[in-house]
Amino acid sequence: MNRAVLYVLIVLVTPAALISDDVGRISNGFNGDTASVVTAEKYPFIVSVTFNDNHICGGFIYNSRFIVTAASCVFDKTTAQIQVTVGQLSLILPDPGEMRLQVRAIYVHENYDNTTKFNDIAMLETSQTIAFSANVNFIYYDSVSGARAYVSGWGAVDGSKVVSTKLRAALLTAPINCDLFPADVYNPNIMLCWGKSDSDNGMRPCQYDEGSPLFTQTSPTTYFAMGIVSKNLGCGDSEIFETIYTRLSAYYGWILRTGGPQP
Repeated sequence: MNRAVLYVLIVLVTPAALISDDVGRISNGFNGDTASVVTAEKYPFIVSVTFNDNHICGGFIYNSRFIVTAASCVFDKTTAQIQVTVGQLSLILPDPGEMRLQVRAIYVHENYDNTTKFNDIAMLETSQTIAFSANVNFIYYDSVSGARAYVSGWGAVDGSKVVSTKLRAALLTAPINCDLFPADVYNPNIMLCWGKSDSDNGMRPCQYDEGSPLFTQTSPTTYFAMGIVSKNLGCGDSEIFETIYTRLSAYYGWILRTGGPQP
């Protein structure tokens, strides 16, 4: 069977009753390993994208009016349905600096393909200016650098495929190559793949992590985003651990035209 037919990205509305607070993270491949719960001020650029008040995806703050996320998260949705929460750590308890923002406009890349997830990038313009603080701030983006990178979000933590109540993060390793993906699934010019089971103890993004940034750390307080979670083979349901991300550096012109410059 062609692996391409296995790539199905399903974004579901998650009722509060299905929220999980298990100790896993971003999926851990169901091997019992855990990863870190994110503390206040550590990743102030991470946001929760909600659909009718339910978390569906992650994203990151680009500047004081724009959020970057995956097109697959907001495709065919309206501004009345989508909201963004900044400064959030817990999905069920209030956090310092947390703010729910209405969305003024949704910009999905004009060449986005909802079948292949090619050009899986979108920007959300907020209805009000985002006030920066220790818990809320933007992140710059850059080309891929180094062999280790972080991913952070509220994605499913186990086989139940329900979101975590707490923001979690994992450190992932670059694979040797991405040759296992066919051309109709993976285009290295606009995508990158990341994750390696042996080095990462099975950890990888899962459902509801779509749109979350893949980012590198250059100093104790400095990070650069290089990708956004787009698709994988079902978190812990597959022996293929590499996740496909939208390559942010390929969209420099589109991001600048849509969201303007960064601070």
